[in-house]
Amino acid sequence: MKNITIIVLTVIITVFGFSCQEEKANNNFKINATVVGLGDNTAYLEQRKDGAWVKVDSINMVADKGVFEGNIDLPEFFYITVNGVRGYIPVFVEQGEITVKTNVNNLRDIVVEGSATHTEHDNFMKSLATFDQKATQLGQQYQQARTEGDEDAMQQIEDEYMGIEEQKSQSMLDYAINNSESVASAFIIMSNSYMFELDQLDEVASSYSDNISESKYVKNIKDRVATLKRSAVGQKYIDFTLDDPEGNPIALSSDVDGKYVLVDFWASWCSPCRAENPNVVEAYNKYHDKGFDVFGVSFDKDHAKWVEAIEKDGLTWTHVSDLKYWASAAGKLYGIQSIPQNILLNPEGIIIEKNLRGQALQDKLAEIFAE
Repeated sequence: MKNITIIVLTVIITVFGFSCQEEKANNNFKINATVVGLGDNTAYLEQRKDGAWVKVDSINMVADKGVFEGNIDLPEFFYITVNGVRGYIPVFVEQGEITVKTNVNNLRDIVVEGSATHTEHDNFMKSLATFDQKATQLGQQYQQARTEGDEDAMQQIEDEYMGIEEQKSQSMLDYAINNSESVASAFIIMSNSYMFELDQLDEVASSYSDNISESKYVKNIKDRVATLKRSAVGQKYIDFTLDDPEGNPIALSSDVDGKYVLVDFWASWCSPCRAENPNVVEAYNKYHDKGFDVFGVSFDKDHAKWVEAIEKDGLTWTHVSDLKYWASAAGKLYGIQSIPQNILLNPEGIIIEKNLRGQALQDKLAEIFAE
């Protein structure tokens, strides 16, 4: 019996050892991480998914150093974080050996070698810096003009800001079209997809090479194109059910009954949303008795703040939310990646307009009810 036990244990150890060696041999990327001044600590390899941090791997850092190993097909964007240290180290991981060096006191000062995709991404993002700097300056000027109550200056600055954003988005689109085999370009477009119209995203999605068709970023862009097509002007609304502030489930379809309905995506924490609310209130008060309604969908995550904003802003229409912030189920159905946004439904439930704000909303409703 003793001999049999020894034989069995030997087999188990041999098989287990072979499996470990095989798994190690199958690893096709290695990240040599150095965080000067860290000492001994725990580091994590993380990704962002649906607005949340997801830990993919963890290692023990010894004397400032540690090694991540794993298997990857196409390049992916990760973040290295360290237990108890604020901030993160972004890195594009791809097959091969990568070195990452930084300092515990300044994680933004990063040197990454061995990842061509990281270098490509980093260089392109640096080319966008002039747009971001100009946008920041305009933001400061806008606040000054707002403080002084100079509405003409505010409008001029806003127009200039939109011009800068358009140039920036066009730069991204041009880069993506001209680099159809670049995972980095797909990641950039995906990360900024809220800036682009359906036709622009459709063109980019169609241009990508089959060599990167399995990239999660290319798939994400194609999924967004499909979502936007389902919720485009001319399409019938997509129904959903969420809870009202009292916890009662309310379906959008319950409000679409021979009326014009503005499905308004907003949140209590969203300053532009709160600034737009008086305009929506004005429209509601003026046209509600004529057949106009509003269906508010909140991207809040704090129930008390949601209810407080409804009461403070005088929003007397139907409100629903799943309190999931950017992971809102209704928001995903309509491809909402920035707020405020809205869609206008006609009495048959067809989407006839999108993102009517300010005077544009008043003008459209005046046109509808004049008829």
